[in-house]
Amino acid sequence: MQIKTSDLILVRGDGLLGNTIEVVTHSLYSHVAGLAKPNELIEAQGFRKTGYQGLDYYAGSTDVYTCDELTDEQRMLIVDNVENYIGRRYSYLLIVWEFLRYTVGLSLAPSKDWQPVICSTLWVNVYRAVGIDLCPGIRFPTPGDIANSQLLRKVGSV
Repeated sequence: MQIKTSDLILVRGDGLLGNTIEVVTHSLYSHVAGLAKPNELIEAQGFRKTGYQGLDYYAGSTDVYTCDELTDEQRMLIVDNVENYIGRRYSYLLIVWEFLRYTVGLSLAPSKDWQPVICSTLWVNVYRAVGIDLCPGIRFPTPGDIANSQLLRKVGSV
């Protein structure tokens, strides 16, 4: 399996938070990262700023998804766009918002200017910036929403 830049790495949780996300969102996955360089992911992760992580960090608990519609130019633009997020803080408020959406069906209408960064919104936003909407109609998708995207194809596991 060849992983290309901008391919998405969906992670199955192995701790309390990851397992909780999977149960609440009815998904196999609790985290999303994307390949920015060979063996280097960019991710938004709780308790640290958005940045790089080695691909091997998630070995044994990930599936790789690709978007066949992407051109090489779009893949490069996605990586350029995601690098602009490096150093941004993780949005715990969005995690609370998502929890309320899934547990009690409360769908708040936050400001259109609100651009929170969590793992899934990070990657959906940079794909949207190049004209690929992985999750149409879902402003703040979860890892499970991304995995269900009609535009992605699972290509293997790491």
